[in-house]
Amino acid sequence: MAFLDAKNFYLVGIKGVAMTSIAQCLIDAGKNVAGSDVSEDFVTAPILEKLIIQIDEIGSSIDFKNRQIDAVIYTAAHHGVDNHQVQAAVEAGLPIYSQAEALAEFFNQKDGLAVCGVGGKSSVSAMITFVLDRLAKEDLSFSVGVGEIIGLPKTGQWQANGKYFVAEADEYVTDPNAKAKGLEITPRFSFLKPFATICTNLKYDHPDVYENFDATKKTFAKFFSQIKSGGYLVINGDNQDLVELVDQIKRDDLKILTFGEGENCDYKLANFNFDLQVPGKFNLMNALDALALLSELGFAQEKIIEALNQFKSTKRRFELVKKDEQHWHFDDYAHHPSEVLAVIDTLNEKFGEQRKLIAFQPHTFSRTRQLFTEFVDALAIHTKNNDEILLMDIFPSAREAFDAEMNCDLLATAVKSKYSNCQIQNLKTTEGLANYVKKSYYTVFITIGAGDIYHTHEFF
Repeated sequence: MAFLDAKNFYLVGIKGVAMTSIAQCLIDAGKNVAGSDVSEDFVTAPILEKLIIQIDEIGSSIDFKNRQIDAVIYTAAHHGVDNHQVQAAVEAGLPIYSQAEALAEFFNQKDGLAVCGVGGKSSVSAMITFVLDRLAKEDLSFSVGVGEIIGLPKTGQWQANGKYFVAEADEYVTDPNAKAKGLEITPRFSFLKPFATICTNLKYDHPDVYENFDATKKTFAKFFSQIKSGGYLVINGDNQDLVELVDQIKRDDLKILTFGEGENCDYKLANFNFDLQVPGKFNLMNALDALALLSELGFAQEKIIEALNQFKSTKRRFELVKKDEQHWHFDDYAHHPSEVLAVIDTLNEKFGEQRKLIAFQPHTFSRTRQLFTEFVDALAIHTKNNDEILLMDIFPSAREAFDAEMNCDLLATAVKSKYSNCQIQNLKTTEGLANYVKKSYYTVFITIGAGDIYHTHEFF
């Protein structure tokens, strides 16, 4: 049975942003959707409530034979293919698909526009989607891994007769336990066959599955080779590692373009006048690479820029959560050192010497351990003397084991040792963080991280 011949789908881990976007595509395709997840609320809760989807506990037993389920889709979280509900589906003889395979079933039917890279994937995907919704609405399908694209009612959409499909292309793997099983790892974006690919940045990440930066580079190079003949590859021309990697590509049927601040970039930031509603230099770069791709696709630059200037960001990407006469409260999903540094630089650019409380929750023990020195520098190197860094305990992933030897007390000690003027402490929990902030003098409070730190704002 072909993927879209199935009528009833069950999504294990449905509350995840990528899975919720797939659920919306399936419903647009006329399918019935149910699923399972943990009981906690995710940023996707408002969308799922509108869809009126039955959601079971992820630990419960599901009788697939009597539930009229035709196919099961699973995420890399919650033990991936080894999840007992997924294995129950296998025992029941049902076809199973990773989220990456399900996405590809939609994406590969269109002129797929893939956005990859370490940092900026979600924002650039959302920007392109936002612009195309205004310039080519009837041609647009998409799957963006965020809780909300402000100004759009959905984060996933399928139009059978449309031309384009915009998607984040994630380098993480479908099965995080593959190495332990003696199997080859399978990057999630390996199933995609794009017409055009943007690469926002190239840095080392996901040390739990990629042993070093060389392994990361090889993975991206292979993905670039999957671009269809006559297609486009748009890269960050200011990232030397990326430029050198792409220089090795020998394809006459592929148009390669660069964006950035460098003199040799095809799309140079200084040549365009943006008036964005989202702050920060990194968002200017995000807008520039969206402009580069959409210009190559034939859309008028003035129309693209006009639409980008109306873009109001996405959920958890420098999101203004609360504002009163004295305080600004923001939230951002940044979890790689380069992303954290970019957020702090944006705060400095926007708020200067005003007192800022910068709260960070590392995501995964493996990333914190492997990139420990980079996190120390990212948190402290551009932090103003009157600002304060507030940490929360590491948010572990369901895909990794607990590591008692890696914690935020170590991170705070390392920052104090290297940057003696930096004020930093570990407040451990959302409640502890909120109570501290309430007693503090500040103008700006921002939560940063891919875990549950954003719940701190609920205490205000």
